[in-house]
Amino acid sequence: MGRGDDPLHLSVTVVIPAYNEEEGVRTCLESVLRQTVAPDQVIVVDDGSTDGTPLILEEFRGRVEVVTLVENSGNKALALRAALPHIRGDVVIYTDADSELDPRAIELLLAHFLDPRVGAVSGIVVSRRHNILTSVRELQYIMGQEVYKRGMGVLGTVMVIPGCVGAVRRDLFDPSPDTVTEDMDQTLTVMKAGHRVVYEPRAVALTSDPPNLHSYVRQSWRWFSGYFQNVRKHFSSLPRGMKFQMAYLSVENILGTVTPFLMVYLASAPRRGSLALAFVLGEVASWLAIALYGALRLRRIDLIPAALISPVVRVIDGFLWTGTAVSELLLNRRDVTWRRADRFRFASEAGELRGSEPGLAGGREKGVGGDGSGGRPRNAPPHLNEPLIGEPLQGGHDPVPVNVERV
Repeated sequence: MGRGDDPLHLSVTVVIPAYNEEEGVRTCLESVLRQTVAPDQVIVVDDGSTDGTPLILEEFRGRVEVVTLVENSGNKALALRAALPHIRGDVVIYTDADSELDPRAIELLLAHFLDPRVGAVSGIVVSRRHNILTSVRELQYIMGQEVYKRGMGVLGTVMVIPGCVGAVRRDLFDPSPDTVTEDMDQTLTVMKAGHRVVYEPRAVALTSDPPNLHSYVRQSWRWFSGYFQNVRKHFSSLPRGMKFQMAYLSVENILGTVTPFLMVYLASAPRRGSLALAFVLGEVASWLAIALYGALRLRRIDLIPAALISPVVRVIDGFLWTGTAVSELLLNRRDVTWRRADRFRFASEAGELRGSEPGLAGGREKGVGGDGSGGRPRNAPPHLNEPLIGEPLQGGHDPVPVNVERV
């Protein structure tokens, strides 16, 4: 357990992959450095950025270690793997450079590791407000996390620890480039190793979702492709309950493809037209119920109009789901290339994060920035400016050329 049985004595390393994230990396790092339980080490993997990301990282000199990939890896897992030789923490907490952690996120995630059976912990994702499409994504997050994932947590079948707010024991942290959704791959690997994966709904991360339909489709295609890549990789060795869960989700999403054809069929028959109308109204009503919950809990009135177009987006998702199933399972294309989504400008919303409560009394104060002085992490290594070319990485995957430096 590292530093005893108290989770506040477990050392923590935060790992953040970043590729051309000048819009959000500053806000992300500020949120990591203002945690009620300060991390002992923060590693940013600059995955060959060509924008202003390196200059922004310079602002955090003395508090952040930067692993710079000479060229963009094209795969998020490869970027994460570049940090493996440098991680010193007992627990690895990972987030994305376009995300912002609630001040108590690390504290809340870390507490679960008091249980030696727990191998990994999932937080909860909230989509930043931007337009009606990002509001639709937030409705999907509410359904997927507040309903499905809570149930999965009770059953012990949490399927995905999101890449923007998750924690895993150091000896289990082994991101694989075999799929394009390394977060799901990592989660299922931990579960298959016999460890519990739990859900902490108070550990919140704000994230930036696609602001336009083209980017939304591209992100959804990647997510769904990664899902089926993981089905192919893990399904045969998963517990029966997880297999049933995957089968249920597959059928539910395929229904989105069938729905428009069913509506046309019902509407074309005079006596069945009322059934089509009832189905559509029922679908809208269900999304409105989710939107009302979100409006009351999150004070997000923008979710109400988003509920009206959510059934249409669900149909789009159904076609994407079916398309990726054909591409990955039947055609065996295995596209594992990471394609960066479009970004929009945003300001910090730390004051609006769910669960922003005072930290534990007497919580750990030392760590990266935890003493208020912006000091160096404990046991910080000396400057490492030499390129680490050909260094073997855990798991036998090909090494990635990197430069490592403290900024």
